[in-house]
Amino acid sequence: MKHIITLHNKPQTSGRQSTPDGAITGNGDLAVILGNAPDGLRLYLAKSDLWYGAEGIDASGMKPLGWIDVAVDPALYDRYHAQVDMDRGEVRCAFVQNDRACRLTVTVCKTENAVVIRNVGNVPIAPVLHVFEGETSGRKGAYDKDGGRFIWRSFDGEECAYETHIFAGLKQIDANTLYCFAATNHDGDKPQETVEQTVLTADEARIERLLTEHDRAWADFWSRSSFAISDEDFELGWYAAQYFLAVCAGNKKFPPGIFGNFITVENPSWHNDYHLNYNFQAPFYAACSSNHVELTDCYMAPLEEFYEKGADFAKRWGCGGVLFPVGIAPKGLCTELDKKNKRWFERLFLGQKSNGIHPTNIPIFRWKATRDLQYAREHAYPYLKKALAFFEDYATEEDGRFSVGRDAAHEVPYYKEDFDPKKYKRYINDKNNTVTLGALRLGLAAAIDMAKALGVDEDKQKQWRDMLDRLSPFATCIRFGRRVYRYTEKGQRWNGNGDVGLQHVYPFGCVGLSSPEEELKIARATYKMKERVCFKDDNAVSSFFTMGARLGVDPKLLTKKLRELNQSNRQENFLYLFGGGCLEDCPIPANLFNEMALQSHQGLIRLFPCWDNSLDAKFENLRADGAFLVSSAIRNGKIGPTKIFSEIGGMAHIQMPKSGLTVTYQGKTEHVAGSRIDIETQPGDVITIE
Repeated sequence: MKHIITLHNKPQTSGRQSTPDGAITGNGDLAVILGNAPDGLRLYLAKSDLWYGAEGIDASGMKPLGWIDVAVDPALYDRYHAQVDMDRGEVRCAFVQNDRACRLTVTVCKTENAVVIRNVGNVPIAPVLHVFEGETSGRKGAYDKDGGRFIWRSFDGEECAYETHIFAGLKQIDANTLYCFAATNHDGDKPQETVEQTVLTADEARIERLLTEHDRAWADFWSRSSFAISDEDFELGWYAAQYFLAVCAGNKKFPPGIFGNFITVENPSWHNDYHLNYNFQAPFYAACSSNHVELTDCYMAPLEEFYEKGADFAKRWGCGGVLFPVGIAPKGLCTELDKKNKRWFERLFLGQKSNGIHPTNIPIFRWKATRDLQYAREHAYPYLKKALAFFEDYATEEDGRFSVGRDAAHEVPYYKEDFDPKKYKRYINDKNNTVTLGALRLGLAAAIDMAKALGVDEDKQKQWRDMLDRLSPFATCIRFGRRVYRYTEKGQRWNGNGDVGLQHVYPFGCVGLSSPEEELKIARATYKMKERVCFKDDNAVSSFFTMGARLGVDPKLLTKKLRELNQSNRQENFLYLFGGGCLEDCPIPANLFNEMALQSHQGLIRLFPCWDNSLDAKFENLRADGAFLVSSAIRNGKIGPTKIFSEIGGMAHIQMPKSGLTVTYQGKTEHVAGSRIDIETQPGDVITIE
């Protein structure tokens, strides 16, 4: 099956709202988003490192670069047709009337920050490059030089914590081909010279080489894993999840914010920042399980750049380690810093203490999926130690257990002009909320695991083990006759919106199919009470579907609700549209189907533990914890041959849905009467199960 998104309608929100509705393509850093020009097609240009790097200024945040306008006869343009070919990483437009056709292919080169526009129709085009127009911040300009058209934007005022300068140029290569290249000072010292030289020396040979490299790079990307599903729309959703993250997660110093790099407006909501109480993490939820670990390479940069400021914030509470606010930006900046506001400090944190420990889930996912010692030593473990150090000092001991107080589950709205602390006193004083306890359980166990693997910090391991063993339990209560999880031990009891009360299930993995039956019963009862809202709640959908798979709820319910979500909230370009969020919702189909087909978060590889048997499927090289790559298939409810490849060796604990297995390993075939297999593997070993 070819993986192509087809759009029949002209974009309406591109250039008007934070979430665009036009076709999108990109190489991980530079992006092109389709919109409308006054006389035809508009190609918006955005780059991941184009930020107005200032604090305490409403206009700060990520900015668009400009656009390329392509005049198209209205008689042709009214016959709008665009396709996103995810397999090839390109957008194709076809505007056809009788024997007249304007056919464009737009390729953002995978190996260079360049856009190649090719016209394969019989109607000539004359694209024009413009710097972003309208009310803008910073400085900008445009000029012509030696047959090329160039634009630039700069942010370097006194209020800037760091400077950003971007240049882009467009040149006609031949009658049917145009070449555009962009660079910032974050790419190199002399972006203007680099852009001018690159654009003005570009020729047909360079274009052919770039397109060949581009095709090879995308083919390599898609070769790392695959997922075929008998429902074509579901399959397209799985591929779109990988595609959108690949489009915007390639700059290792500037990872994607809430709207990725799909920026077509001057001031995207929330500055397009990194919201640490789940939004920043959510786009990466399915990256490791889909065997696209490389897409998380950019994740740690803004967190590591915030260490110094995070340590200062922790000291305000008399603690070591780091304490992070809700929103941060690249290079150690706060996005909501406003020291003129008498509650500026509270406004940064919105009552939450979990925003430093919460984002550790992605590096922990990567560690579990790869057991990469170098990554643990350089990134995951140092961050985890700092995040835990705050709670080592902040948590209190009472009745032989550790508790975390004055820590809100949901955001406390300090940003309201009429904020009254008395009104929110109960929430400000939340004690032992499920999010923080869940994040700590995941973090403490991972820290012990990493320290052992690295052979370091024996004393800390003992301290963490003691804290983990004596951490307060998740509180419960009776609601409508059923025992469910209480949001906190003391404070907020319940909230009808969002899935905060269940995030200890996912992403923190504290409850699953291997949990005690009573724990599962409570979790499923809580999930049931959340279903009415959370399948469409813009702060829940990114994780709520996956929670269901983790808990083994009715898989037909999950696929039914996904179909409904796709019909109600998914745009033609496959971005989900809610009041908030954007990129965070892209992984929903991939994360759901990965978990329905393969789970391993509790040390046991489970094949199709929560699968809708009305669907046939085949997947290759999904990644399980322990650095195992798994391939399998299911047809008419029957599982086909399963292959498990061990990258680094170690114990493989495997649970199949049914008993009576034929296992081939190291050239020997064995018949197993039960459904559980335990094998000590060596690096490169392959286990085949039928």
